[in-house]
Amino acid sequence: MARRLAALLLAAAAGCVRAPPPDLSRNPAALLAQVREAQAIVGSCRGSARLGLSTPDLGGSLDAWVAAERSGRLRVEVFDFFGNPAAVLVAGGGRFALLDARAGTLYRGEDRPENLSRLLPVPLGARELAQVVCGSAPLLEGKAVAAEPGDGVVLLEIAGKGGRQVVAVGEGGSVRSASFLPVAGGGTGWKADFSVFRHPGGRLFPTEVDLRGGGSELSLRWKDDLELNVAPEDALFELAAPKGVRVVDLEPGSAPPALDLPIRPATPTRP
Repeated sequence: MARRLAALLLAAAAGCVRAPPPDLSRNPAALLAQVREAQAIVGSCRGSARLGLSTPDLGGSLDAWVAAERSGRLRVEVFDFFGNPAAVLVAGGGRFALLDARAGTLYRGEDRPENLSRLLPVPLGARELAQVVCGSAPLLEGKAVAAEPGDGVVLLEIAGKGGRQVVAVGEGGSVRSASFLPVAGGGTGWKADFSVFRHPGGRLFPTEVDLRGGGSELSLRWKDDLELNVAPEDALFELAAPKGVRVVDLEPGSAPPALDLPIRPATPTRP
């Protein structure tokens, strides 16, 4: 702790560290309450987006339309190069369905990260992913144990049964990043970064999200038609099998479906 504080003070003396927003509490429990209050402002979102995928097997981007509710419902539609639907994923309430339109197959099963991973390759279920899409960090069930000043943020640490979480809290209690660090056997670690904050509908909202975990990465870049807090539509989060489509029920522990996604290759970075 002393070594870290000394490093922060040294950087501040060199003019490299920004002061945290003055409205943020330095009391861990109070700061956690500020974060919860800020995240509750946005209950749903939807609009066009660009999804970026990076896994050991592929890398590139997809055109998509995404809808999510913080309560745990998620819908993702991806399109081919001509704007035709290529795949639709719906998840929430413990269930998921994935329509591979090009193969004429509908997969159904439990809302598990393994089932979602062919389209959303990160170690989170629909409830946590829906929160991330809505600009919120899935907060660890546990106790807020520390709140320390960082570079333009306050670093909030939460300790729970499965590990700990470090949340970088910025203006108005908004989350700028969140990391889950599991104990042995506590699951898979992940980190979410929230950036490019704008004010659609007068609400501070991150329009770019980067999520990493389990050796893969998922990015979300919202486009200009983003809408927040639209009235819930149950039909949006349901997916029935179209006529003539083959239905495959995935048993627990079975391999997730393999999709031939219309992914645009990643653009090489110039040295």
